[in-house]
Amino acid sequence: MTQQVYAPGQVWTYRNRPGEEASRLVIRAIEALPQDGEVIHIAAHGLNLRNHRMDGGMQRTLHHLAVSRGTLDRSVVALDGTLPDDGAWRPGYDIWTQAFVNGDAAVFESDLPAILDYIEKVIAASGEASH
Repeated sequence: MTQQVYAPGQVWTYRNRPGEEASRLVIRAIEALPQDGEVIHIAAHGLNLRNHRMDGGMQRTLHHLAVSRGTLDRSVVALDGTLPDDGAWRPGYDIWTQAFVNGDAAVFESDLPAILDYIEKVIAASGEASH
């Protein structure tokens, strides 16, 4: 099997969760880290991520996730175009980078639906929105 060639700006369809068939992921940056290998920073759009902190209780976009190449290889289905860099992912990337350097963040290695389910559980465990 030929290894995918990934590049920033690529938009991919992926094996998504039920109800998120129109969702797409966008590659925002790729870097090589000594212990983790190739890390691909993505944004995910068109989500139905339950989040009590958002108006309407639903989050449609995650601007930054750090995933392994294996995660992407197992998750993507087809290249669906390209998008220019909108910069919206950079604040999340900067926060992740500092946390990673401090040993407080990692690279996701499971498939995208499992990652999104995990994020929903973490959000739900954080309690109700403050008013």
